[in-house]
Amino acid sequence: MSTIVFTGGGTGGHVYPGLAVYRELPREQQERVLWIGSRRGIERGIVGDQGIRYRAIPTGKLRRYFDLQNFLDLFRVAAGFFAAFWILKREGARLVFSKGGFVAVPVVAAARVAGVPVVIHESDADPGLATRLTAPLAQVICLPYEESIQAFSPSLQKRAVVTGNPVREEFFSASAQDALSLAGLHDEGGPVVFVTGGSLGARQLNQYVGEQIGPLTEMATVIHQTGEHGADMIQEIAAAARPGRYAGFPSLSGEFAPLLRRSDLVICRAGAGSIWELAVTGTPAVLVPLSSASSRGDQERNAARYAASGAALVFSEDQGGSEALLLMVQTLLQDPARRESMARAARAFAGDNSARSIAGIIGRIIE
Repeated sequence: MSTIVFTGGGTGGHVYPGLAVYRELPREQQERVLWIGSRRGIERGIVGDQGIRYRAIPTGKLRRYFDLQNFLDLFRVAAGFFAAFWILKREGARLVFSKGGFVAVPVVAAARVAGVPVVIHESDADPGLATRLTAPLAQVICLPYEESIQAFSPSLQKRAVVTGNPVREEFFSASAQDALSLAGLHDEGGPVVFVTGGSLGARQLNQYVGEQIGPLTEMATVIHQTGEHGADMIQEIAAAARPGRYAGFPSLSGEFAPLLRRSDLVICRAGAGSIWELAVTGTPAVLVPLSSASSRGDQERNAARYAASGAALVFSEDQGGSEALLLMVQTLLQDPARRESMARAARAFAGDNSARSIAGIIGRIIE
């Protein structure tokens, strides 16, 4: 029986959308899936928890700047290519679905050489480096927005399909009832603010929460996902919070979607996956994107596009520090009508089930 290969990793944004697509495949196709990822990436644990077969290959990082590591990584990428090619041949791969990240590049290249069809998906409004490298090798390029198509040459535009961004089924079906009990808190019926920096955490958001946790917990109950790197801050922040109004976690799994549903407001980065989870759950948000000075600027563009729909506000570093953010949060918490308008805009933004659409594309190719 031929294998369907999924690849992607490095951050949750390159893994969880792929899992959403996996879950929309028919059962007989799910049983044929193999995920190729890196040896030390977070994808290994996430995918393994789903019971999906996993194979690791050597990987190198894709950098846009000069670094001596670039030279060494050429050898790692080459090793990854040969390892992926061997896996594809041994497994009799029928198709490769790439969710991006540096680990996907050698896998897609190996698929092209092996004659295996490739479907790729880009989450950001502007394609990242991995997508730009792999798009010429793909049969189908799945994109989040119509305007994303313009980033490609006319010949590649013919292969592009606008699907939106895949979101796991639990975000569609999660219930807000008893969500706070999952975080060990009593639901007083008041407003809930959820602060999350995603799977890796966000130092700046953690700092803002630490500086303003006192007044913030006077306004609302606060759920705080710090990321593993911020775990040592939780005890100190909890000590400064109003009792019973704060719960901090290095990471969240099954609790995440219900807590998002229960939240009146979310403060988070502007990764593409986070934005679409907010949209599906209809949760108003304050987005704090990574600046273009510390990234390729994709989060700023994601945030601007989502905010233009009316579903979120954007807070940037040049607007001030944690006190300015606190004022923005206070203003929204005191305006239920505006939050309801933002929630409606979010749900409209989400559109159709993207994961189901991409699973359908995969199914038609392997038929």
